[in-house]
Amino acid sequence: MNRSQPPSLPITIQQWINASVNNWGGVIVTDVQGKIIYISPGLSVDFLGKMPDLVIDRGIEELIPGSSADAVIDSGKPQVGLTCHANGRDLLVSCLPVAEEGNITGAVIIAVALGSEIIAPARNVIKHTKAHSEQSREKVTQYSGAKYSFDSIIGNSLAIMQAKRTAWDVAAMRGSVLISGETGTGKEMFAHAIHRDSSRKDGPFVIINCAAIPENLIESELFGYQSGAFTGAEKGGKPGKFELANHGTVFLDEIGELSMNVQAKFLRVLEAQEIDRVGGISAKQINIRVISATNANLEELIEKGKFRIDLYYRLNTFAVKILPLRERTEDIIPLSHHFITKFNEETGLSIKGLSNEALANLMSYHWPGNVRELKSVIEQACLDAKSGLILPEHLTHTNLKPTHDYGKSAELQTVKDAKSNAERDAIIKALESTGGNKKKACMVLDMNRTTFYKRLKEYGLF
Repeated sequence: MNRSQPPSLPITIQQWINASVNNWGGVIVTDVQGKIIYISPGLSVDFLGKMPDLVIDRGIEELIPGSSADAVIDSGKPQVGLTCHANGRDLLVSCLPVAEEGNITGAVIIAVALGSEIIAPARNVIKHTKAHSEQSREKVTQYSGAKYSFDSIIGNSLAIMQAKRTAWDVAAMRGSVLISGETGTGKEMFAHAIHRDSSRKDGPFVIINCAAIPENLIESELFGYQSGAFTGAEKGGKPGKFELANHGTVFLDEIGELSMNVQAKFLRVLEAQEIDRVGGISAKQINIRVISATNANLEELIEKGKFRIDLYYRLNTFAVKILPLRERTEDIIPLSHHFITKFNEETGLSIKGLSNEALANLMSYHWPGNVRELKSVIEQACLDAKSGLILPEHLTHTNLKPTHDYGKSAELQTVKDAKSNAERDAIIKALESTGGNKKKACMVLDMNRTTFYKRLKEYGLF
């Protein structure tokens, strides 16, 4: 059965839509390969400086680098509010997948130009909003302001994109969030990003490392104390971290380290949204959102009687799980390049990137320290290399060993080994050139998708 055609819009409304789109930016439509099949004339000519017919069939990344269209087509998940730079202009870009009968067939990119005279009124609104936020922050300078956004979280893997999508959805909610993942996976960055994208973004963001506060001080640190509550107490008392986070977010890192006694008191804070200062005689009402993180298995701690099940359910209203780096090795490439770029900016060095051999070593390592360990390895390698490419000998981490001897002459290799090594190098180079995007790397290599993933597993690159 054919679907009926949607009713046409009145001509004046259609004109308003066209005028708005062309004045502020425009729309781009791509096919499943990321090639442009339509672009709004106003966006193409006025903002990107190209005639529409000259960009048709070109890749979207050529026109607007960082649009994330390829990632959206791969995952079927939208990317909203990205800041991209093209033709000397900053663009606010949102990319939405197009699906027909359950299959992704392309993407729609909505681009709004920033910095033009047309949107001066919008800039005034932004300026006013920033001024209001800065006034709010003056009161809580020590605690307010999350440093990282979702754009700060680097990675192209489906696993990290799904985690970001979940966290982005959760940011708009009001309930508590539990972020789980191994040490070094970036749980704190996710907490920052959730706060920055929430309705509490102008409120304080208070970080508490539950493992770093001595047991005898944790109650006074979290709940505060009244004057004279104990020997050495400050005159006038002192507010605790929960009180300082009022109308904002508390991030409790390593939540599994809290003692059972403190857990009971913390549960009351979550349930009643009020705190009792140490030595106080009355409760104080607060309004906080709690984001907690753990590298421990809280369910196992519950079974051992070391964590309260009622507190667990309070904390775990929304869950975000971050997989270890060894289970998303395609993120090693963009992360490595990000760390190299940052190191160059901070030191003035000119590291160009990683050799294929060095990248092969990184891809085949199991990374028990995850992204934090990768950052440390890359920074040390940059320091050793000084300039040019990072080579295997610059990877001084004790556990980073070459996966095969690249220095061995071809005469000493069997034909089968030589073919395997050449194929592995080609795959690594394709992944590097596409920023870890497996779909694009497969197309570059002109390799069957099933064979491609089979080779990734064989060579330890998956």
